[in-house]
Amino acid sequence: MKFQIQIDHRENDERIQEAAYYYKSKGDTVQVKELLVGDYVFNNQVAFEYKTMNDFIQSVESGRVFNQAIDQTTNYHYHFVIIVASDKEKQEYLDGFDEEAYVFGWDNYDGAIARLNTFTTVKECSTEKRAIRFMRQQARKCLDNKKIVKRLKQKTDNPAFNWLALVKHIGDDTAELIVENKDLYSLTDLLELDNNSLQEIKGIGSKTAGIVMRSIKGKRR
Repeated sequence: MKFQIQIDHRENDERIQEAAYYYKSKGDTVQVKELLVGDYVFNNQVAFEYKTMNDFIQSVESGRVFNQAIDQTTNYHYHFVIIVASDKEKQEYLDGFDEEAYVFGWDNYDGAIARLNTFTTVKECSTEKRAIRFMRQQARKCLDNKKIVKRLKQKTDNPAFNWLALVKHIGDDTAELIVENKDLYSLTDLLELDNNSLQEIKGIGSKTAGIVMRSIKGKRR
C-alpha cells in the first residue's frame, strides 16, 4: 500500500527530512505544509500528533495536547498521539533532579496518558526512527479494510454521538438518547458526564451507565 502523506511544516526540520526520506523510499508521496490538525496525516484519514517528552509535558500542563487530540477525533477517522522518549529520558524528566522544583512526575504522566486513551490512542516509541516507521505501519493497519471494530450504522456531524454509537453494547438508539438528553455536541462534553447524571435519563439504568462511564473514563483499577 502506498500513501499520500502530509507533514506539518512546523515539525523539526531534521525529523521532516528523515521521515520524508523513509516514506519516499517506500514509494509514498510526501507533502510538507501547514496542517491545522495533526503533525502527520496519511491518506487524509489517519492522523498522528507527534510529541517529544518535553513537548508532551508542556502540552499536558497547558491542556494543549487534549485539545489537539480532540481536534483529531473530529477531523479524522483514525487518530493517535505519539510520545517519543527513551527510558532514560523518561526517568530524567519524571524523576527529576530537584524534587521540590520538579512537579510533573510519573503520576501526572500516567494520568495524562490514561485520560487521552479514553478518546484516542497513545503510542510510546523509544526513538524517532521507530516512531516514523510505526506511523506508516499503523496507517496501513487502519486502512487495510479488515473489519476489526464495530462500524457506525449512521454517520452524523456530532462527534459525541459518533463516539458513543461505537461503544460495545450501546448502539445508535441509546447513543441518541444520551446525546439529546444531555445536550452533547463534542467529545469534551462527553468527558463531563458522570454516572448519576446518566441514570437521570429515562431508559438508562445502572448497567448501561456503567458501560458508558467505563468507556469514557477508562476502567478504574
